[in-house]
Amino acid sequence: MSAYQQFSGQLWGALALAVSACGGTALNQSKLAKAQTALHAAETLGAEQDPKAKQSLQAARDQIAQAKRLGADGDGDVGDLYLDRATADADLASQLVRTQAEIRKAQETWAKSQALGGPAQAQP
Repeated sequence: MSAYQQFSGQLWGALALAVSACGGTALNQSKLAKAQTALHAAETLGAEQDPKAKQSLQAARDQIAQAKRLGADGDGDVGDLYLDRATADADLASQLVRTQAEIRKAQETWAKSQALGGPAQAQP
């Protein structure tokens, strides 16, 4: 085997090793931005103050952090799945906060209507 062939074989081996080491996929930046936006929206709505929403909010934070770690390791495809889950959990946290606000509003309206005499009761 000539020196050129030996060098060429070593070069291709090194190139294959380099490609396999960093040949993974990167994290989808659009999905990352979407997850971070959903997380920020939930935080802005006050998800920290609602126990159920806070759980979903923390899950979203954890999943974004895991996705970033996976992306840094070249496993962006799996990281993207974590970002999808993070977006869903952040959206759930937002919806839980909105639902609780609507429940409070309905209860207040009901209480006001009762204080004013409420709707007429049907007589049996």
